[in-house]
Order: sequence, then C-alpha cells, then structure tokens
Amino acid sequence: MKLLLLLFLIINSIILSKCGYSQTNEKIIVTGEFDKTIDKYTISFSNIGDITQLCSINTTILTCFPPAKSINGGFLVYDKEEGTNVIDITTVVLSPYISSMDPKVIPTSSIEITIRGFYFNANSNPETNKTSTHLLVTIGGSNVDINSTASDSVKFYPPSFFQTPLTISLTNVDSGKKSNSIKFKYELPNIESLSVVDIKDNNNKTTQQYLNISGTNFGSKQSMKLVFVEIHDFNNDSLIITKLTDILSINDTNLLIKINSDSSSGNIYVNANSQQSNTLPLYLTPIITNVDFPNYNGDTINITGSYLSDIYLSPSTKLNCSTILIKDSNTDDDDNGDDTLSSTSDSSSSSTKATTSSSSNNNIYYKKCKFPQRNLNDSISFSIFSRSVGNNVNHDSNEFKSHYQKPIIDAVVPNGFYVNNKLNFTFYGTNWANYTNTTITIADKPCKVLEITSSTIVCYYEAGVEILQNPISYVITVDGQRNNIAPDSDTSTISFYSLCPGQSFSNGTTSPTSSTNTTTQGCSNSGTCNPVTGLCQCLPTKTGKICDQDKYSSNSTSKLLSTSSLFLLLLIFITLFY
Repeated sequence: MKLLLLLFLIINSIILSKCGYSQTNEKIIVTGEFDKTIDKYTISFSNIGDITQLCSINTTILTCFPPAKSINGGFLVYDKEEGTNVIDITTVVLSPYISSMDPKVIPTSSIEITIRGFYFNANSNPETNKTSTHLLVTIGGSNVDINSTASDSVKFYPPSFFQTPLTISLTNVDSGKKSNSIKFKYELPNIESLSVVDIKDNNNKTTQQYLNISGTNFGSKQSMKLVFVEIHDFNNDSLIITKLTDILSINDTNLLIKINSDSSSGNIYVNANSQQSNTLPLYLTPIITNVDFPNYNGDTINITGSYLSDIYLSPSTKLNCSTILIKDSNTDDDDNGDDTLSSTSDSSSSSTKATTSSSSNNNIYYKKCKFPQRNLNDSISFSIFSRSVGNNVNHDSNEFKSHYQKPIIDAVVPNGFYVNNKLNFTFYGTNWANYTNTTITIADKPCKVLEITSSTIVCYYEAGVEILQNPISYVITVDGQRNNIAPDSDTSTISFYSLCPGQSFSNGTTSPTSSTNTTTQGCSNSGTCNPVTGLCQCLPTKTGKICDQDKYSSNSTSKLLSTSSLFLLLLIFITLFY
C-alpha cells in the first residue's frame, strides 16, 4: 500500500513538473494534460480564489482570465474526481496589461491621461500591508513614476513636449515585468492668427522680421527641432515656396519664427511632429534693396531684397527670373553646405517657384533676371518692382529706380582743338540715348549733338579764345548719367592745342577765325610741332627752340675741341709733377 502511494506521488510530481504558464495580454495560459470537461476541476488563483468560471480547457491548454484586481500568487488546479491537485504553481507573477487610454488623442499642453487595463497593482500584499505597486509609465522617450493603488487604471500627466515614438507602456518596477505598448496621437497643430513683427538683434543695430503665430499644439522648446513652418503657393497649394526653421521662441500656444529673405506671400502651415496644421494666408510686401546695372544690349542682372516674388519692369513688363540660393558654408545640411541653385520661375507663372528646403541666417537669396535690350530712343533710366499676388490682391514692393550702365567712351576724334576752332567731334563707345536725352559739354561749353548711332555720337563745337589747361574736361550725360571714360585709354582724352614757335594757321595768322586746323609746319621746317605742349620736336641733327641750329656746326665743333685741349694739358701737368 505504501508502495502504491509512493508511486502515485512520483507520477503526480512528474505531471506537475510538465506544467508551465505564460501570459498573453490579460490571459494566463497553463500547459499540461487535462480532460476536456472544465466541470471536473476547481481552479483557484492568488487573492481571487475560485476562477473556474473564468477559464476554458482542452486536453493540453488551460486558459484563464483573472480579474484586474488579481495580485501575484499561486495557481491551483484541483481534480475533484481524483481528489488531487493536477496543477500547483507556487507563484504566478503578473505583467501589467494596457487595454485603453483616455484620451487617445492628446494636446501638447499637459493634461491628465488615464490608462486602463489589468494587474496595475499586482505587487500589493495584504499579508504584509503592502497596498501599492511601483509603476513606470513610458510615453515616447520619457518616464513618469507612479505608485499605483488601483488595479485597473492609473492617471498621470505627460511632459508638455512632443514624444517619440508615439507609444505608451508600463513597467512594474517591483517585479521587472513590462506591459504591452499602445499607440496614441497628438492633436493637430492649429493656427488661429498670424502677424509679422520686427525684432532688433542683440546689438540693437539691425532689424529682422519674424512671423508670430498664435494657436495650439505647437509643442515646446524641448521639441522645437520637430517644428517648422511652410509657405505654400497661393495658386498651387501643393507647391512649397519656402520652409522656415529658425525658431526664436515656442510654446504650446505661440510660435515666433524668422522669415527667410526668399519668402513671399502664401498659405502658412505649421508642421509639428510630422503633423500639418490648418492654413491661414500670409501677405508679405516685397522689398527691393539693389538692382544691377544692365548693359544696353540686354543682360542678366541680379536683384536683391526681401520676400521677392515676380519681378516687373515698370509699368507692367514681367521679367523672366530665377531664384538663386547661395548656402552658407557653415550650414549643417545634407549637401555639406555646398553652394546650390534653388529653383526657378518662368515668365508665365503667377509666382516664383522656389523650392528651398532649409534656411540659415547667412544664406543669400536673390533674383537673377533677364533684362531686355534698350532701344536708342528708350530712356536709360527705369523702375523695377516686385509683385506678390494673394487671393487676387496685388502686393507691390517699392519702385526701385535704376538705370542702364553709364555711357562708356572708348575714343574721341579729333583729340584736340585750337583757339577759335569750329569743328565736329566724334565719340566712340556704348550706352548712348537719343538726341533729347543726351547732352555733351567740352570745357564747360556745349557741343551740339548732330548724329547718334549705337556706337557713335557726332557733335559740333565752337571753341573760344581763352587759353585752356590740358587735358580738357568733357562730359556726356545720358538721362542724367555722366560718362565713364575707358581706363588707360589715351584715345579718349581731348587737349587744347597751341602753336609752336614759327608756326601759323593757313591764313597766315596766329589767331585764326577759320574752322580749319590747317597750319604751317613751323619749327623752321626742321622738326614737328607737339600741339599739346606747343613745343618743337627737332630732327636729330637740329636743336634750339625753333630747331634753327645745327647740332654739329663748326661753332659747336670748335667748342668741343677747345674743351678737349684743356683736358689734355691738365692730364700732362698731373703726370709731370705728381
């Protein structure tokens, strides 16, 4: 009999040793050998007691759903027919299980969140008067400590900044058991109002414009890298004009962000933690600060300023332009800060199609525009403006007044004149205008314009009787713009001519009233006259102011011999006595 009892205990121990348990969600799963009829057994668990009605069974698996208030403890399966325990697990350690949270969509402001589920106070123990369980709530990348006294719910306040990933889980710190994870969402950012504000830098010297956005669910400083603003084209909302990332300050209800110089009017969106807000229109008035001077043949010029959109030549000629971005070499971007060109606008589009993806304080933006060729009768001066169009409303910049390149003089013929001359001057160069817009003065006296082409101007000049100092000043003015003389060009100067000694005009006088420059040779016919200096340049064999002396005459030779003889006597004297 004792042998049979011993054999029974050994067999029962073997059966119990084959048993094990696992937990899936709120289910406890026990493996073993069972009859198919649950009524044969009484199943007890920890502090709950009989949970038979909460279980189901087949030949190898027993599945039970202990209530949420269950605590860690023993698990017992009693075979009523055999009068023995077929399963006896000393301690089942429960993992917390999250079934839901409220609310499922949360704002970035800190509000109370309720997590519901099972076994949140599994480590309490009435026998030791332990009434709570130490839980750690993990939301995204942050943790919140809780001492839970409730078994089916916990409440906590999450951090007021965006969390990633968007999941919540629990850890029973006392047992080390972890729960499942559930996903949550943040409420969409919401824009309520927009305004543009001027803010001076720390030195109080320069002013920068910022976009002030009021609303909700913008996040906080800790998560500002997850927030940016996009400006979309009014006429094509899927087209991003520019992206703003330089945030000065941020909280749940307010965002202050720098406006890039390449920005223009458009629809504003706030993107916070990969969620896009509603949109409100932003109207930025363009500002032009500088325009290059085009040449008269037409040219590609650079136009700089802020919030530039379409560029117009007054009154209404739209220019074909592209937006250029030169990235600061210190910009921390995917392309390692290399200079790049951002994209273009065509003459038929209603707004600039800039597609820059990031910004930096030191990035440079400007418009590169094809400027039309100027006709001879057109004014050299012009006005440029930029127009941003939003909701059928034009927002025009200041009119920037500029001009084509100043008239450039390459050469002038003749290069001088005499007293009382009456003659035509021909100027060679570029950037001329018509008769009405072009004036010429020589030595402060007008030279009447007779003919203008794209490369020459001919004017008639009557000289006075005064003696002038060289070189003679002259000015060509086109639409108020004075000429630039080509550098290092002797052919572009004008001089006052003087007669040389012995020289006269063809009428035989030295004070002619004729219009001719014809003169006698002068200089005793033994040299040429330099009319700029009024001095003779003698032939190699001639000398004197009027070239009337032979450089090697007998008189000159005798002087040379006399000097040589004196030098020879001196040399003999030194040799004899020294």
